[in-house]
Amino acid sequence: MTIDTVHSSNSDHGEPAPIGLDAGDVLLKANKLQAELEQFAEHLADVYKGYFQEFPQHMHVSFYHDVLSEVEVLTKDIGSEDPLAAHRISSSNFPYLQAVWDTAKNSKNIVKLRHPVFSGPFKRRILAPGIRVKDIMSQGGSEPKRNQNGRSARIDVICDGGLTWYKVSTITNRRLLFDLAKEAVYCGESDDSESDNCAAHDFSDIPLAKLARTLKTIAEGHQIRNISPTLGLVLPRIFEGEHAEIDDIIKFCRDMGVKVVCGNAMTPPLPLSKDLLHEMVPSPSRSITAELNIDTSVLVALTSDISHFQVTKQPWFGQSQKDHIDLEANDPLIPKLCSLLSHHVLVCTREAARSLARIVHTMGTAGENTRAHLLLTPDDSLTHEQRIDKLRALSIHGDSIPSHLQLPIQVVDFETKSNENGCRENLDTPYHEALEVLAQPGRSVFYSGWIKGLTTVTCNVLAVKQLEKRLEEFPTLGPSGWPSIWAFSSSRPLVGVPKGSNEERTRKHIGDCALACICGLEDFYAS
Repeated sequence: MTIDTVHSSNSDHGEPAPIGLDAGDVLLKANKLQAELEQFAEHLADVYKGYFQEFPQHMHVSFYHDVLSEVEVLTKDIGSEDPLAAHRISSSNFPYLQAVWDTAKNSKNIVKLRHPVFSGPFKRRILAPGIRVKDIMSQGGSEPKRNQNGRSARIDVICDGGLTWYKVSTITNRRLLFDLAKEAVYCGESDDSESDNCAAHDFSDIPLAKLARTLKTIAEGHQIRNISPTLGLVLPRIFEGEHAEIDDIIKFCRDMGVKVVCGNAMTPPLPLSKDLLHEMVPSPSRSITAELNIDTSVLVALTSDISHFQVTKQPWFGQSQKDHIDLEANDPLIPKLCSLLSHHVLVCTREAARSLARIVHTMGTAGENTRAHLLLTPDDSLTHEQRIDKLRALSIHGDSIPSHLQLPIQVVDFETKSNENGCRENLDTPYHEALEVLAQPGRSVFYSGWIKGLTTVTCNVLAVKQLEKRLEEFPTLGPSGWPSIWAFSSSRPLVGVPKGSNEERTRKHIGDCALACICGLEDFYAS
């Protein structure tokens, strides 16, 4: 079943736009719509620059192509001698496209425009596109696959982080009255007492009611943050209060649980501006916390020679190292990391610090050991400015390392604090079990950030995907209360040294080991 075009355009209803429609005016408005969509595209590219998935930048592409196609047809037909040109102009799909855009401009936190979703049948609820783990947008599992024989529906606007779906229909009062009469439901203006029972009639076979029911079923077959999206049906050319029969069918749709927005209840969209664009699609970094929980993958990336120098590939490098050297050449990570981390309090768990210590002491170069020391080891002999200067001297991206980057990163003894303050009880056991899908030290790192309400910064995209899928299995977790995570698109491993190398190791403690080793170095070299 394909319902992409049900109630989408004037021609869908066999109801052309009014005769004498000013074609030039339509083209002017269509060109304005195209220009606004191009502004929207520039905004997406700006706010999602460096985001770990590219698809949010392209959320508008399908809709934009529809608008371009309409502009091309209008441009070609205006002034054409083709006798059908006037008909094509009068039956333009532009009113529908404008209504979709007006709906988008009145929406917040948009995820997709004109997006296809699987229409069933559903063996179980599937993941809808949207934001699950806070600040992380997920494609979900809802997009139909090629072998599903057109079993899809297009949702015009997916917003509120994925929690709300809107379908736009440009059906008119006149067309809806015609549908009612065709189904022998329209009671007319008879004085017969039976006409009072119009509202009690079954409107199930009316096309608008069928559309509402179908979309409602599709929405219920999806889930986002453990609930189904709320479905909205936008009817900009339907006006309540003019016909009792139309009001009855609108009520019938609402009684299904569908939010129906009619033309006389729509807020006129504001002119497109920077403020409005940030309402429509806010920056994904807008709500990260003032204190950031740094995981091991970020510590390694901040330490790695690959992140800080143009490393020459060596014969003994593994494929992963070679791939990351190529990634770094095209998309340096340090500027993006420092841009996010600056002006924030930075903490990491004891487990994350110990993990970095073991990795660096096992295979790190002298430069990588030195950077790890600068990142995590308190040293009264170094001022903050000296620490920053030393780190800059060890990087070709020194200009991207801000003077207000907080160093050293505070190492938090989470295990001790949780026992003293009873923090573990703040997170229910089932949710704690959800984290079991992650390996250590990632499990304790994400747990620590979630329990303290901090944004965890990671380069481990796989862990994020594992976690968001696992959390969807806990229906009591609801749409709020999910952990806050910021993920970078890729990691950077250490360059390291060849296996069997006799290079002298620099064994510096990482962390405050003044009284006793707590970073794991002495345990590692105990033998």
